[in-house]
Amino acid sequence: MPLITSIEPQKKKVNRFNIYLDGVFGIGIDAEILLKNNLKVGQNLSEKQISELISKEELSKLTDKTLHFLSFRPRSERETFQYLSKKIAKSQNITFRQAQESHIVKSIVEKLKKYNYLDDSEFAKWWVHSRIRSNPKGTIVLKRELINRGITKEIIDLVLSKYQNQTAIAQKALQKKLKSWKNLSEQDFKKKVYSYLITRGFDFETIKEVFANFAKKR
Repeated sequence: MPLITSIEPQKKKVNRFNIYLDGVFGIGIDAEILLKNNLKVGQNLSEKQISELISKEELSKLTDKTLHFLSFRPRSERETFQYLSKKIAKSQNITFRQAQESHIVKSIVEKLKKYNYLDDSEFAKWWVHSRIRSNPKGTIVLKRELINRGITKEIIDLVLSKYQNQTAIAQKALQKKLKSWKNLSEQDFKKKVYSYLITRGFDFETIKEVFANFAKKR
């Protein structure tokens, strides 16, 4: 069995170590893996142990990359699952479907859920709030966007129930367009209002009410 002849800290990454087996470089591992496995100079490692260390190291690297992925904005479980699957498919030269079935993906996702890095309910709340605040959209579009990100119907219905006043949201969405439409005829103005708000996911009753409100002010 290969013998650990040296354990040296990496020069650029202080929390990582190089393991030398029989005098030559074997593997690079994270400090946590080194400590948890109680690795020492003079210790023999079987091929199975080496394989397990490589798997643990791969899991650690992927977890770090995923945490970096999550640092930019909240993510849904599906978004994270797809991100991990693509990473594994590329690194192991396997199909995306094979990667999706990997125990590594499931293991990381479950770990992130356990420590509250992933929470579809919180993600849905954030998504809807940020959309309404900066880029107002109606419930039709918001539902589609959340479904595409793997959010369940129960969560979607609960989150959207807190945004009942679609008229106010639609009026906010329309504000930026009013200046450029101020010289249109009533018929053309109506076409613009209906077309714009339909594409943004508002229902006809809401659009009808919003148009009536703005038409009175023209």
